[in-house]
Amino acid sequence: MAEILTFIRHTKTVAQPGICYGQADIDLAPTCHDEMNVVLEKIKHLQPQFMVSSPLLRCTKLASFLEKHIELSFQVDERIKEVSFGEWELKPWDEINQPKLFEWTKAYEDTPPPGGESFNMLLNRFDSFWNEIWQNEAKEVFLITHDGILRSALVKALKLNSRQVFSFNLSYGTIIRIKRIESDFYSIQIL
Repeated sequence: MAEILTFIRHTKTVAQPGICYGQADIDLAPTCHDEMNVVLEKIKHLQPQFMVSSPLLRCTKLASFLEKHIELSFQVDERIKEVSFGEWELKPWDEINQPKLFEWTKAYEDTPPPGGESFNMLLNRFDSFWNEIWQNEAKEVFLITHDGILRSALVKALKLNSRQVFSFNLSYGTIIRIKRIESDFYSIQIL
């Protein structure tokens, strides 16, 4: 059984500030190689035996980079994609219907954007992955993924609610190592 899950958020994207995106398949910024080297420097002493990536380009690009440097191939899993913002994808936040946006921000836990997912829908999608990945034979697993999935992992590990988890600043390239101490007790390290 896995002992440590290391969640790695993708590096900065080409999206302009103020653009809403979740499952839109956007690329990494031109500075990605420098940023990926920073991530590599932080994890080069770790020894994962298994690696999983979100299927979105911004994650598979980082996973491919890591694959070459740590000599470990990766698998893709749809369940660790970012939350879907539905009709709001790739729209500037200030051009989204303001009453609907206000309604969503007051209750994003259970209220999805039009055609998208609420945070609790994301948590439900992530739940089966979380339970399954701890059963992996690898001692340490790398997961190349997104902000929403890192927050979902913190909800699970720290037993936080969907509001509390947004008090964490999880910038691009954030690494969260979750070590299982007992069946339902975890140690968290944020790199």
